[in-house]
Amino acid sequence: MPAEPTRRPRVAMVVNNGMANDARVIKSAQTLARAGADVVVLGVASPGHGRQETTSAGVRYVRLPVFPARGVTPAYVLWALRRRFGRLFDPSRWRVAMPATAYYARAFVPELRALRPDVVHVHDVHLLGAVEHAFAGAPGRPRILYDAHEYVAGLAVSGARTQRAVDGWAALEREFISQADRVVTVAPEIAERLQRECGLRELPDVVYNAPLLWDVPTASRSLREEAGAAPGQTLLVYSGALSAARGVDTVIRALPDVPGALLAVVAVPHPHPMSGQLMSLARELGVGERVRFVPPVPSHEVPAYLSGADLAVSPIIGDSASYDMALPNKLFEFLHAGLPIVTSDIAAMSAFVTAHHLGQVFRQGDPADCARAVRQALAEPVSVDTAALREEFSWQGQEPALVAAYARLVDGLAVSERPWQPSEAEVSFA
Repeated sequence: MPAEPTRRPRVAMVVNNGMANDARVIKSAQTLARAGADVVVLGVASPGHGRQETTSAGVRYVRLPVFPARGVTPAYVLWALRRRFGRLFDPSRWRVAMPATAYYARAFVPELRALRPDVVHVHDVHLLGAVEHAFAGAPGRPRILYDAHEYVAGLAVSGARTQRAVDGWAALEREFISQADRVVTVAPEIAERLQRECGLRELPDVVYNAPLLWDVPTASRSLREEAGAAPGQTLLVYSGALSAARGVDTVIRALPDVPGALLAVVAVPHPHPMSGQLMSLARELGVGERVRFVPPVPSHEVPAYLSGADLAVSPIIGDSASYDMALPNKLFEFLHAGLPIVTSDIAAMSAFVTAHHLGQVFRQGDPADCARAVRQALAEPVSVDTAALREEFSWQGQEPALVAAYARLVDGLAVSERPWQPSEAEVSFA
C-alpha cells in the first residue's frame, strides 16, 4: 500500500494588532508556510469592527473583534468601568488590574481551540496569558513558541504606555515565559537578560528584525518627490514609530544648524497624531518649510523607498533598558537602503553603527550634537562595502534561525530555497 501523505504541521500565530503593518509577523508567517507548515495568524480588529479574514500567499489572516468602539454603549461603558476598577489593584495582579487580558482571552481562546494547532507562536507578550488559558491542562497541548519582540520589563514609558501598564505586562510575562517550549527574541542582550531574570533553562534564540533582501529593490513611490525635495537638496529621513521617546524633536531642533536640509518623517499611522505638535515646533524654530510628514509604503518596499534620502537619522532617547538593548527594524532598513546612519548613543544601536563604520553617533536629546553628527556624516559618507552585512542582516539570513527553533518543536519543516516574491510580504484586508 502507498504510504499516507505526511500531514503538514499546523501553526497558529497570535498578535495584538491588525497584522497588515507588522512586518515581523508577516515574514514569520510566510517563512513557516514556505517551510512546509499550514499557518493561520490571529490578530485584533479595530475597536467596534467585526471579524475580518484574508489570505496572502497561502497564509490565512483573521482579525478578531476584541474591544468595543468608544461611545455611549453598554459594551463601552462596561469596558471603561472594568479599566477604572482595575486601577485599584497592584499591576502584578494583572488578571484584575489589566482587564484587556480577559478581553483577549474571550476572543482568542475559542479560535485557538478550534484550530487545534501543533504550535502556537505568540508574538509579543499581550496574548501569552490567553494562550496558556486556552490549553492549560488540556490533552494534546500544542507546543508554544514565545516571540519576545521587546524587553517588556524595561519598556519606555511614553504616551498611553504608563509605568503601571509596563509593570502589568512584565508580571504576565514572568508568570508564563518559562512555560513556553521555545523562546525567541530580537537581540542578543535581550536574550541574555530574559534567561537571567526569568530563570530560563536555555538561552532564547535570536531572530533579528531584518528586512527582505531583493535582487532589484523597488518602491512604488519616490520619497524625494513626496517630500518635495529640490534637485540637489539634502534630504534626511526618520522612519518608524513616533512618541516622545523616539526623539524626533531633537532632529527638528538641530535643523537650524544644518542649513538647507529637508527632514522627511515616515511614520504609521499617517497622518500621525504627533505631527501637529512637531510641526508647531518646526515653525517656532523657523524651519517649518523643511519638515515634511510623508505616508509610508508597504514594509517590503521600505529600504528602496528610504534610499531616495541622503542620510537616515535615529534619535531615540534611551531612557529605557529595552531601547538600550534594541537593534530595531529601522537600523537594518537604513542599512539596506544604503544610507549613512546618524544615531543617538543608545547602547546597542550606536555600537553596531560604530563597529561597522556606518555613520555617526550623537548625545541623545542634544540638538547641537545631532547637527554636528549630521554634518560630519554628510561630509564623510560611508565608504565600506556593506554587501555581506546586508546579506547577514536580511530576513533570508534570519530564516534558518527561526526554522531551527521550530525544528525543536515539530518535524517536517525546512527553509525554502525558493526566491521570495513581493506578494508574500503583503497583507491587505481591503
